[in-house]
Amino acid sequence: MDMPSEPSDPLVASVLAVLKAAREQRCEINKTKLAKLLYLIDLQAVEDGGVQFSGATWRWDNYGPYDRAIINAEMDLATSDIIDRVDNRANDGQCALTLTIEIDDPLPSPLMDIVREVVREHGCKSATALKQLSYDTPPMIEAQAGGERGVLLDLSRARRRKQFQAMLVRAKARRASRPIQQRDPDVGEHLLAELALSAESIRRANEKVLGDR
Repeated sequence: MDMPSEPSDPLVASVLAVLKAAREQRCEINKTKLAKLLYLIDLQAVEDGGVQFSGATWRWDNYGPYDRAIINAEMDLATSDIIDRVDNRANDGQCALTLTIEIDDPLPSPLMDIVREVVREHGCKSATALKQLSYDTPPMIEAQAGGERGVLLDLSRARRRKQFQAMLVRAKARRASRPIQQRDPDVGEHLLAELALSAESIRRANEKVLGDR
């Protein structure tokens, strides 16, 4: 079946990208893993200073980050016979998803690099492990702190955390490069002497502020 190398629907293209990368890595993908991998891909894009590109609107659903539009994208692809859906929910509770044809990269090269990186790192993990991983991300931690399911997830939280961590690394590096501060054994006496000289000025200033004069 012919199909455009880069589908116009970003969510459809992103689903295909995950499935292609999973085939390259020989990872099995099911409906639960697909949603979590798409979320982690968007999160990685934001952490890298870009924007999320899957087209999903991420909310805290019953089982972590989710967008019900993923179901529509999946069904459109299954209907067009581009992917195969093997429903094993009666046995292991999962619905496996695989490509039925060879396809070109459905996303531009820089985006496919992110997809392949995330799938290489997390694609062969179990659905349970991916669920826990998603719950440990900054947007989900913030959502859980608010305690309200259905809330939109702020993916920019991940970028701010990464920037803060980078700032700490730079600060530690600068501190390590500085010479060790030598202690001055007389510094305490000098400070006490300066304080004694300023005592009368401080007393007059306090009287003026407190209205004692």
